[in-house]
Amino acid sequence: MSDITYLHNWNPDLCIQLKSDKKYRVDFNRFLVKHLPSTEAIQQGQEFEDADREGFVLQLKSRFDEAIEENASHQTLYSVYHRVSQYLRWCDKDGVWSFTQSSIEGYMNHQNERVMRGELKSSSYKTIHTKIMIAFTRYLDLPRSYFNNVVVRDNSDTESYEAYTRDDFKQILPFLRALFKQTHQQFIDDPERHIKAPCNIPTMTFHWKGSEYKLCAAISKMMAAATFLMAYYTYANTSELFKLKQPENASTTLGEIWYTMPAFKRRAFKTIRVKMGAHELEIPKYSMDFFDKLLEASRLISDGENALLLQLIASKKAHPITNNTLQNFLTIWVEKHFTFTDQTGRRLRPVVSRFRESGAQLTTFHQGKMANNIMLDNTLEVRKKHYSEGNKQSNKGMMQDTMAIREEQARSGVKTEEARKNSGIDVLVIEKENAINLPNLSRTSNGGSCDDPFGSKSQKYSKKAHKQGLAKEGERLACADLLGCFGCPHQVIVQSVADIWCLLSFRACIEESLYLHLDAHHYRKNFEQVMVFIDSEILPKIHPKIVKQAQEKLDDDGLHPAWDEPESILYLIPERQQENV
Repeated sequence: MSDITYLHNWNPDLCIQLKSDKKYRVDFNRFLVKHLPSTEAIQQGQEFEDADREGFVLQLKSRFDEAIEENASHQTLYSVYHRVSQYLRWCDKDGVWSFTQSSIEGYMNHQNERVMRGELKSSSYKTIHTKIMIAFTRYLDLPRSYFNNVVVRDNSDTESYEAYTRDDFKQILPFLRALFKQTHQQFIDDPERHIKAPCNIPTMTFHWKGSEYKLCAAISKMMAAATFLMAYYTYANTSELFKLKQPENASTTLGEIWYTMPAFKRRAFKTIRVKMGAHELEIPKYSMDFFDKLLEASRLISDGENALLLQLIASKKAHPITNNTLQNFLTIWVEKHFTFTDQTGRRLRPVVSRFRESGAQLTTFHQGKMANNIMLDNTLEVRKKHYSEGNKQSNKGMMQDTMAIREEQARSGVKTEEARKNSGIDVLVIEKENAINLPNLSRTSNGGSCDDPFGSKSQKYSKKAHKQGLAKEGERLACADLLGCFGCPHQVIVQSVADIWCLLSFRACIEESLYLHLDAHHYRKNFEQVMVFIDSEILPKIHPKIVKQAQEKLDDDGLHPAWDEPESILYLIPERQQENV
């Protein structure tokens, strides 16, 4: 075997390629010379001054090798390497011997002065302190007493991720949706062309506000936009999103789980589950379309066993989305061509953690802290540290609302609601920011919905209720003609298992009421028109899979609670007809 030849005194054995999102490389050759020149400069044979710290550098490299064998986090190892490199640059710049107690005290004093000048956060100082101490005591076996005279700081100035405001969402969400929708359509029209294209050749176009943009590496842009949209819809962590696998079965039916995917959390050593569509809210149609299209695009990229949901093409091969992908998408393309700013004039950009904080605030407002804790799936300390403060601008507005109402209460001696009206506050900031835009539908107990419950048909019910003293003067009652819904132009049927189960229960209750009638003629007079409409106009237009699942639910769970007694249907018959029953 021939001897290893070193390239211009650069030793490849002192360089480690780490496995991380950004493909970090830790090159200990750089530590051997002063001022830490680049790897390329050393390989080119340029002249550098020896730093006389070979023993420490070789030991540090050896401990890194041991840590890698023990499956240590490569991201953590790089952070230690990065902090040590900053320390060594300071030593070389100030002409101080490195890896001594005096150098450590001088370097940390320099960082402490930066904190006092407002150039560095106290929390950042603590991070530097921790990483340097790990390098000195754990990797280099130097005494902990080196740090006895070093200032210790806390994390008191750590800031929570800031939630997006309603205006922020109105800027970035339409942009992300338009980008994904346009690139997805072009991708599925000719996937091979975009998969095989070099990264520097434009293969797609993006139209936004009258301008056209040529897209290179278009698949990466499509999936980066998809990642941010997934963060908005699921409130999941970045690491969880990156690990999501393609689901085996997917259903985009309202009221059902679209799919559930396991995501392993390394530090917590547990598996959580990310769910989409797992609730009874009327989910906006565009969000379900997005899930469907994302899965379609992902399978065109790669649909092998254990294929990831969020993936892209690099060198004609499928690769997972990484933080580096998202960073390049934002800094190299989005911020070069587009300018989004928030209400304070700051640059606005999509950030996964900010979507998660927005979700935390929304969940807490509508469902309480318990639901928020379940949704975030983090420890109490993490939730307090990162997901508890909302948005600064919104918080100021909420505080102004509160002060105005309290001032009016103190001045006029009225209750909170009256003080709010007197102050001219129609909608509180907190209500506006946490409003959920749902379709304007009112569910009815027969399994359908109404898009105009307070229309002209509701007037007769309101008038009758006023006469009988069942409603206050001026109070309006929604239309309650459940039999009249069928054939009404305002009736809406939502294709969800829960609603169709209720509809089938309503139908079954009508059938079972036959024995309560005098004869078949009276039964047909009361209900024949409704039964015919359900069987001919509604059920044939519902997806067969939904009808089947609703029927199975009816067989397994029985009738819907609203229709579990045949007698309940009789109360819907007009009084004149009931007398003949």
